Amino acid sequence: MHSPLSLEIKCSVCLSDFTDPVTLSCEHSFCRQCITGHMQASLGPSACPECQKPYNEKDLKASRLLRNMTSTVRGHLAEQKSDRSTPQEGTQTLKLADMEKMLMCSEHDEKLKLFCETDQKLVCVICRDGDKHKGHVFKPVKEAAEINKGKLKTALGFLAKENGQLDYMIQQQTSEITKTEDKSKTLSAQISDHFEELHQILRQIEDEVKKLLEKEEKKVTEALQTNQSVINQRFMENKEKEIILQSALEIDQPDHFLQWWNEKGFPMTNNMKQKAGVKPSNTQYMSRVKDLTVLPDSLFLGPHETHLQFFVWKQMLGSIKPVPESLTLKNPGESYLKVSPGGTRIRQADRATGLYKDFNPGTVSVENFQSGQHYWEVEVGEKPDWTVGIKMGTDKQRSDILLHLKHHKGYVLSCDGKDSPLSIRDRPQKIGLYLDCERKQVLFYNADNMTRLVQKNYSSKQPCCVSLVPGVYLDGKNSDPLTVCSYEFNTGKR
Repeated sequence: MHSPLSLEIKCSVCLSDFTDPVTLSCEHSFCRQCITGHMQASLGPSACPECQKPYNEKDLKASRLLRNMTSTVRGHLAEQKSDRSTPQEGTQTLKLADMEKMLMCSEHDEKLKLFCETDQKLVCVICRDGDKHKGHVFKPVKEAAEINKGKLKTALGFLAKENGQLDYMIQQQTSEITKTEDKSKTLSAQISDHFEELHQILRQIEDEVKKLLEKEEKKVTEALQTNQSVINQRFMENKEKEIILQSALEIDQPDHFLQWWNEKGFPMTNNMKQKAGVKPSNTQYMSRVKDLTVLPDSLFLGPHETHLQFFVWKQMLGSIKPVPESLTLKNPGESYLKVSPGGTRIRQADRATGLYKDFNPGTVSVENFQSGQHYWEVEVGEKPDWTVGIKMGTDKQRSDILLHLKHHKGYVLSCDGKDSPLSIRDRPQKIGLYLDCERKQVLFYNADNMTRLVQKNYSSKQPCCVSLVPGVYLDGKNSDPLTVCSYEFNTGKR
């Protein structure tokens, strides 16, 4: 029955006509056995297969109206089917004969009236008494069909519950994908904003340095131009005298020349001679060039010209937030361990003997961390043996995530005492340590190029602290300290 009317009396779980229908508080209806099986198959709180609204056994209300309607509609549809198709007597007899044949035992030519629950197959009475089914459990066909239909409905209920959960998980996963895409867009915009801030700082510093250059250029250029004006003035005066004297040489008449000499030539040439009291030189004329000089280019910006990027980096660093955090290391009072007065460096003490050569003490930070994100940089330099990481909990119940460089093994990640070797191509001079308390992650970086070395999650809810171990002494070959780097230039620290 596939008419619209027949769909109104079908259970959405077993897809068959309602049997003992019940209605939930959300007004969706199901077979009692179907919805009960769905509830039993649920791993958590039960939810309506149609709308996912929670329900419990008290919410199952028998629906007499729906039961009566199911019976009435089924009868009505059966009458319509009978009216539409009135098979001829011969055809009907043939179909009944086929049905009879289908229900006959192929071995004993007897009707299949029993169902062997052991073998899960239809059998006849003779089969029941034979050796093949000796000791098996049998049920009448009708009873067995009802039992197995109930099992089928339970399985369908379980599948409906599972499919409901899977559909909900798909929706959740789709939502998480959307969140990731949205977060990526947000982070992309945030990255652009951060770089724009850096660009603004760079542009501002660039403008300041260029203004300094302009000021210095103006100062130097003014001095050079003043000197050039003096030289130009001397040149023009001498050039004028040169022209006058050259013109006088072209006077042909001696009397006219001497007349000019008396009036102009003698005073002019006499003024060009060395003044009285001045020690005579190889020439009797006073030089107007000797006291002049060409000033060289003196434009220079000092370290801003040769170390500009370093000064820019320092100036930018003062504007960047956040920078790697500072730490204070505990002084454990260990005689073989030396912690600097400021608590930023740690090393093994110098030794006069080879005693306790494998003794490898360390310390932890005074600060504890239980929330937020934190980043530090630890300078390890060329040390052949060291340990940097995070410890969680108390001395009695403590777990740790530690990155080691072991002189005889190489790089190793240690988690709660279990070591895993690492393959690290470039040997870092500084280790970046990132602690994300919200995601419960610890990440190690090569701080020189920000390459991620390894990442590890943790489950502890205890406060975290930074752990530093300077490594075994190695007869003084590993005496260099581990140093917590500081970038607070305004405090004078490095």
